[in-house]
Amino acid sequence: MIEIYLLEQFTAFAEYGTLSKAAESLHISQPALSRSMKKLEDELGVSLFERDKAKISLNETGELAARLASELLSLNGGMVRRIKAFDRSQRSINVASCAPYPMSAMMPLLQEHFGDMLITSELAELDGIEAGLLDNTYQIGILNKPAENGALFCQRFISEHLFISVSKNHRLANREYITFDDFEGESFLLFEHVGCWKELCHDKMKGANFLIQNTMDSLEELARRTDFPCFTTDAFMQTSPIGENRVAIPIEEPEAYATFYIACLNSYKKKYASFFNSIRSRSIQS
Repeated sequence: MIEIYLLEQFTAFAEYGTLSKAAESLHISQPALSRSMKKLEDELGVSLFERDKAKISLNETGELAARLASELLSLNGGMVRRIKAFDRSQRSINVASCAPYPMSAMMPLLQEHFGDMLITSELAELDGIEAGLLDNTYQIGILNKPAENGALFCQRFISEHLFISVSKNHRLANREYITFDDFEGESFLLFEHVGCWKELCHDKMKGANFLIQNTMDSLEELARRTDFPCFTTDAFMQTSPIGENRVAIPIEEPEAYATFYIACLNSYKKKYASFFNSIRSRSIQS
């Protein structure tokens, strides 16, 4: 059986094209790499290189071997990642969400049902969440649309409606609702870590300027001291009301409404059954 390190060194040579550059990238000596390439040829029983006094290069067999070695290393790496992810999943739950509020709303429920496990969370892109669920990087994901992959179990969780918060003397303060057209020329405070809501702002509010804040503390401080509008949601306002000097106005556009779903691998459905049942009961009661 060919050892993995030989394939790694061989693909490095195929990538860099010379023994010296490949050896440098691998942090080994050039003679050691030369010996490895000869050992690989001996184990395969074929010649992989064209050799002359100045240099060596891959022959046609070597080029095929390099492609196959790269594919094999990719499969090997994927296998290692999946095994490690599965092992972690037995002792921990890694959660990824495409928006912050649904994640903060879900974490206490997870702690209630799985308090003896390590629970971690992060914001991620929708495609990355689904891919992470499939390869076990994440055990639970929060999506802003139902999962389409048949390997995933998906259940409705919570809805949000996007609002803006403006000072009481702002030009929009007396409006019952606003649309994206009303944002033309406005400057908004925007929190950096709002997941899919940030993409919506940039895609649908092209006439607006955004003053990006990296921390919620800095955004809240600016909101208290300035008249800049900022964003909130109906769900977020239940736990974090806006200040007395501000009013909240709903954005009446289809994209300003979001329904979030909790997903996991079908194979985890039984393991997380009590948690999903509590989510279902919460949805019915609300």
